[in-house]
Amino acid sequence: MERVEEVKKKLKEDIRGWEEEIFRFACDLAQTLAKGIVEELDNELMQERDEGMKVVAYKEHWLTTIFGDIRVKRRLYRDKNGNHNFLLDEKMGLDKGSHVSPKMKELAILASTRYTFREVEQNIKAIFP
Repeated sequence: MERVEEVKKKLKEDIRGWEEEIFRFACDLAQTLAKGIVEELDNELMQERDEGMKVVAYKEHWLTTIFGDIRVKRRLYRDKNGNHNFLLDEKMGLDKGSHVSPKMKELAILASTRYTFREVEQNIKAIFP
C-alpha cells in the first residue's frame, strides 16, 4: 500500500500523466506477482517431478509478457535418458528457447496477419510496457 500512496502523491503534484502512471504501477505489480507465482510453481514442479528427473542447474530467463518483461529463475532437469528440459517452460506452454509468453505471442501473430512486422513492432511498443 505504500507504493499506492507514492503514486497518489506523484499524481497530485502533476495529474497530466495519470493514465500512464497508473498503468505503469499496475504492470509493475503484475510483473512482481507473476514472477512470484511462476517461481513458486517451479518449486512445486520440483517436488512433484518423476524420480528419474534430476535438477542439473538453475537458469535465469527473460520472458516478455503483456505487462512487461520478467526475469524468472527456473530449474533445468535431466531425465534418465539424458534429455534436458525445463518443466516450468513446458507447464507454461513456452516454446523451447522462447522469450515470449503464449499470450504475447498470440497477440503478435494476430496483429501480423493485418500489419507489417514493423507496424506490429511499433504498436506493441506503444501499447505494452
